[in-house]
Amino acid sequence: MCGIIKYIFDTGEEKIMGKLIGYMAKQKAKTAMKHTISAILAGAMIISSCIPAGAATNELKQINTSPITSGVVQTNYTWDIADGMVKASVLEIDLTNPYVKLDIVPGQGQFTKRATVSAMANATNAVAMINGDFYNTRAEGAPIGTTVIEGQLASSQSYLNGVYCLGITDDATAYIEPFSFSGYVSNNYGAIMNLSGLNKTVYWEETTGQHSHLNKLHLYNDLWGGTTRGIDSYTGVPAELLVKDNKVVDIAFDGGFDMPVPEGCYIVHGDGTAADFLKESFVIGDTIHIAYSYEPAKDWQLVIGGHGLLVDQGQMVPYTKDLSALGGIRARTAAGISQDGKTLYLIAVEGRTAESKGITLGNLSLLLTKLGVWKAVNLDGGGSTTMVSRPLGEIERVRVIHPENNGMERSVVEGLGIYSTAPQGRVQGISIGGSQTLFIGETAEYKLRAYDQYYNPVDPANTIRLTESTGHGTISGNAFTAVEAGDAVLYAVSNTYTAALPIRIVSGADIESITLDINQRDFTEGSTHQLSAYAILKDGTGKQVAPETLTWSVEGFDGTIDETGKLTVHSLENTYTGTVKASYDGLETSLTLKFADLETVKLTIDSTTLWIDDKALEMDVAPSIVNNRTIVPVTFIADALNAQVEWDGVLRTAYVAYNDSLVEIVIDAPELYVNGEVVALDTPAAIVNGRTMVPLSAVAGGLGLEVFYDAADRSITIIQPELNAE
Repeated sequence: MCGIIKYIFDTGEEKIMGKLIGYMAKQKAKTAMKHTISAILAGAMIISSCIPAGAATNELKQINTSPITSGVVQTNYTWDIADGMVKASVLEIDLTNPYVKLDIVPGQGQFTKRATVSAMANATNAVAMINGDFYNTRAEGAPIGTTVIEGQLASSQSYLNGVYCLGITDDATAYIEPFSFSGYVSNNYGAIMNLSGLNKTVYWEETTGQHSHLNKLHLYNDLWGGTTRGIDSYTGVPAELLVKDNKVVDIAFDGGFDMPVPEGCYIVHGDGTAADFLKESFVIGDTIHIAYSYEPAKDWQLVIGGHGLLVDQGQMVPYTKDLSALGGIRARTAAGISQDGKTLYLIAVEGRTAESKGITLGNLSLLLTKLGVWKAVNLDGGGSTTMVSRPLGEIERVRVIHPENNGMERSVVEGLGIYSTAPQGRVQGISIGGSQTLFIGETAEYKLRAYDQYYNPVDPANTIRLTESTGHGTISGNAFTAVEAGDAVLYAVSNTYTAALPIRIVSGADIESITLDINQRDFTEGSTHQLSAYAILKDGTGKQVAPETLTWSVEGFDGTIDETGKLTVHSLENTYTGTVKASYDGLETSLTLKFADLETVKLTIDSTTLWIDDKALEMDVAPSIVNNRTIVPVTFIADALNAQVEWDGVLRTAYVAYNDSLVEIVIDAPELYVNGEVVALDTPAAIVNGRTMVPLSAVAGGLGLEVFYDAADRSITIIQPELNAE
């Protein structure tokens, strides 16, 4: 193709170039609709100047880099700037590589049918993919910019000011340019009217403030998957023509066709005066003349729409749009090119996640210049930003840039995919991946990978085997079972290559603490519950503990725990609480379970804070341990339990009345009395700092209370079964 790209569906030679009018204008007083880009575009992208406020000068930190296919290298970065930590990933694509192919994927194969980037990549077997153009989130779902797929115009440019598109020509050269569209429809009798667009949804034109479809003609082909075309509250009753082979084969003058565009056909859509033109100019069987073109005139293989420029001639530039709704610190997507147009950079910045704050457009421009980009355009961002790629040696794609707020991927109108056309080559390298920390008795699967000379995956089956030479475990297939603690090395071995992975098998001495948890606490006889364990190692790292590596037991109730950590409750008769225990290589931990909605009092050794359920109370004397017995201040405990306490200074005796029990506690005596019965003590009551301190276990038993001690956090829990079981 040379000159202006032109599509003529008849023998007519006349070409009418319609005046190009843009998109988005000021709100008209006579309408209530906000003509703002925020109602039109998905994502978030605007600054008023090229110099970002508070921009940091910290250098990019390269985390890792790896080829993902021949001609494509992925590099991941972090950037600690004034706004916060930024996570970015860059795909550097050598367009001269004969095995690299790029393509644009519309949603689920058609406009109006959105899909996630992951879904589009998986459906088309892309090596990598990012989200593409902006789109109207409130309308049918079509890109705002020019889209060319495999050399054919798929969507025309919306009438915008100051926006750019990325295009790649047949000679593998990339450009970032503004695009335009023009066209017409006519009959054999001289009636003619300009076309305003191809496969466009409703929007507001920028320079004129006019509605995109009211009083205008639009063309739709079978890439448009929706049953309606360009209809909102501002348009009237549309008229439509169904066209095949330059003939009008059907008409729908009273609302249009309620169907997608049939394969190989076109629908000409008109509203207002454009609807009148169709009604007055065409009947079924008429020949129709349709022609349209777009510029700039190059042999485009693909074009994808973007928005404003971010970089020009290697320098930051003021963003070419002034739309405050797209500003702020957000996730970002951009495309950049080298000066010779032979290298393409696809950049995604994660935003509003636990790992990455996000970035302003000004700092995005700065980032691109740091990468050496010559010219760059902003693509859809915010909630749309996603990048997936196939790690070296892997078959499946993974998300490298995650959605905002750690949420689900947004379905978007199109993605820009990278594909490999390379043949199967010889094995070039292998690798091994998997957990590097294991517990004794734990079995872990390891992923063995192989890749060929084109950096495409090779099936590792019959190519790589897993070995371990230190004798710390056993191997079955790709699984390693740790047998004894210590440092080990796993090897992936082929006929030519070897890859090593050091692993650590932890002992009880390596662990600071193990905490148990349970998935739900609605306990009934016969109910099952999944227990889990999490270990903090002495080096500060944490790891989930495989249940099969623990020895499980229960106390205080009738239940069993299998090797998977599944607790089965058999009976809860006359039981209000119980304990599950787990041990690992000499280290033991426990978890107290409540089987009824009972009031609890909790204390911690050497802490003055007493908890009554979720309410805190400060004591002036902390519990302590004397002769391996826990002693507590009786006044505070009694108050927490709503018990009555009386003190006889002459007899140096405390009387505690609770429900139907009376406990008499004599200071320094080797016994106490429960309802008149003698109970021997190995640790007598004492007065500490003016407070009567009593041995908890003996007093609690006399009052009919249950006491549990957790060695992990040195806490004591007192349960009152009789108080709340009525």
